Amino acid sequence: MKKLKTSYLLIALAVLAILSLVWRELSSQNGMDKELYNFAVQDTAAITKLVIWDKSPDTVTLERKGSQWLVNGAYIARPDAIEVLLETLYRIRLRNFPQAAAQETILSAMATYGKRVEVYQGSELVKSFTVGTETPDMLGTYMLRDGYETPVATYMPGFNGYLSSRFFLREDLWRTREIWPSPEELKAITLIYPDSLYFEVQRAGNTYTLIGGNGEGLPADPMASQALYKAVQQAQYEGMVIPTDIAFGKRDSIAASTPVATVTVQYVNGETAEMRLYHVPGGPDILDADGRPQQWDPDRFYAMLSDGRFVLTQRYGLQHVLKSFRAFLPKN
Repeated sequence: MKKLKTSYLLIALAVLAILSLVWRELSSQNGMDKELYNFAVQDTAAITKLVIWDKSPDTVTLERKGSQWLVNGAYIARPDAIEVLLETLYRIRLRNFPQAAAQETILSAMATYGKRVEVYQGSELVKSFTVGTETPDMLGTYMLRDGYETPVATYMPGFNGYLSSRFFLREDLWRTREIWPSPEELKAITLIYPDSLYFEVQRAGNTYTLIGGNGEGLPADPMASQALYKAVQQAQYEGMVIPTDIAFGKRDSIAASTPVATVTVQYVNGETAEMRLYHVPGGPDILDADGRPQQWDPDRFYAMLSDGRFVLTQRYGLQHVLKSFRAFLPKN
């Protein structure tokens, strides 16, 4: 019985200690300006521009033009990345206040690695803050509102992780991965392989015509043609080849080699866009069925796009584009 009373006493003391800490925390925040930790934007649909920059200096500007977002005023942005960023701005919340002893270290890291974020609605700057490093448990992110000197730890309810990775700066990562991103209606798709004649699938309304190959002027199979047009509209690349990649320095020699295939799309407004595919060299880890190293990677291609992008594509992602003309012959 004496041991039980001692246990109850210890529990009561622990509860009192916790309540005392909570009361002191609330007391210390009494009268605190809530804007110190108000990072959320309630009406993300009204956001027209986002600017993210750091001291490197790197800057990315994301601007809404109608129903589309542009990167640095020139390129179509990835809808999924924009959606994630807007969701973050809407749902971000205060997690906790870091201890006073840690604030100097947090601010020092923020000054070195921090990313400044500016949020505009029209011409009005509605939010501006700095995104710092993650908390020690990797479940929060230190941030600092402009005009304040106290950093706070933030999080997003329902998400276990830090938020700084959502505010990235590389232009190529923000750009859409669509190979043919134009919203214009397609009129014709031409495919050229080095070991065969070119062929073209033309569309006029719901009618498709096969030109070239062994199907000169024949009606094209409508199901196969529809699948081709849909595949072109949905085709995406794996990633952009950038100056820091080894392959980037070899782009001229790659472009001078014989393409694996060339795909050209023509729009109803007369504009065209082209993709030329090239082999990616194999390696010691890319083996054939007999265990021998393969000369070429069987799963990937380099692609040169007519708008200047140099990208890496996957054979799997282009499987419905790289078809033989026989796939479009009318089926009797």
